[in-house]
Amino acid sequence: MSKRSLTRLGVAVLSLAVLAPSMAPAQAAGEIKIGVITSTSGPLASYGIAYNEGLTWGLNYYTGGKMAVNGQKLVVTSKDDGADPASATASFKEMVGNGTKIIVGTASSGVALTLAPLAQQNKVLYISGPAKNDLVTSAANKYVFRSGNSSTQDLAPLAGIKPISGRKVVLFVEDNAFGAGNIAAAKALMGPKGAKFEEIKVPTSTSDFTPFAKKAADAAGSYIFIAWSNALTAGAMLTSLKVQGAFVKQRPITGLAGAATYNIYGTLFEGTNAILTNSYFAGASKSSAANDLATWYAANKKTQDLFTSTGADAAKMIVMALTKNPTQNVDTMIRNLEGKSWVGVKGLMTIDSNTHLLIQPMFLVSLNKTSSGYVPSLLKTIASVGK
Repeated sequence: MSKRSLTRLGVAVLSLAVLAPSMAPAQAAGEIKIGVITSTSGPLASYGIAYNEGLTWGLNYYTGGKMAVNGQKLVVTSKDDGADPASATASFKEMVGNGTKIIVGTASSGVALTLAPLAQQNKVLYISGPAKNDLVTSAANKYVFRSGNSSTQDLAPLAGIKPISGRKVVLFVEDNAFGAGNIAAAKALMGPKGAKFEEIKVPTSTSDFTPFAKKAADAAGSYIFIAWSNALTAGAMLTSLKVQGAFVKQRPITGLAGAATYNIYGTLFEGTNAILTNSYFAGASKSSAANDLATWYAANKKTQDLFTSTGADAAKMIVMALTKNPTQNVDTMIRNLEGKSWVGVKGLMTIDSNTHLLIQPMFLVSLNKTSSGYVPSLLKTIASVGK
């Protein structure tokens, strides 16, 4: 999405009626309303579902199974945004109108960029995640935090790639806010080291990737950086790149996606020496929270996924915001979060007191073939990314 389009979108959002805090309905005595807006249908559904499961686990875990803070019951309302900003906006307005002061979620960067100014206008706490565009959180909007990582954090492991000076990096990305964020992050990290770039932007709705894949192969770069969030078409996209020869001389760089893609990625990247960055996979961390999460998931026959930890950390942030804050004062929530640290499912997490970036570990991984398919293996943990 272009900067001009984002500006128009922001203006449209800001033109919506703002509900003054004094006019918002009071919450029922003894309860705390939590609003969740994320994708449970559409191209980002698998991300939203993993997030919701992590959030549910985390709210139980961090309240000691009580689902209450300060003796007040947590009442969670979830809405599917389908990665659609208009749908998310309607849900956000409904939640604010019902007196909800904490809203979390969305896997879509476009949705998160739409909701962030609404949080500021309505003076409610918004914890985005796992949307990754860097612009979602900033020092200019104190009401917005994130429980996931940014695009720049995603790519932090790439800072050490060698050789890079004078080498071309083909940026093969979705033509949307997620792709734009990844282009900016890749250039910020590799540009100062002398990398050259060629951009190939692909519409998210694409079904035939052949012309784009051929263009990528013909670009003849040293590396091909792939940023694709649509889980429904990722396999077809990568297959087309492979068939057209984009990986023959160009070393692939991409983020390891959800568990459902492990076998696809493993097969297509076999023999390519692909560089796989990762924000979370089951087994990435050995923290107490990670061990407890693994035990619970195993006992309940569930599978952890890419954004399980993002949901769990959102739950931790909700509980932190509400602790010793029985009146649910939003300014107190903000003070309770800014600059705070905890050891979560991923490891040590710290909220930057100025930008609200969530400083956290990131991972470099490989996919290893086993008798039951490909599984991720940790190569390196990069601690305190974003500090």
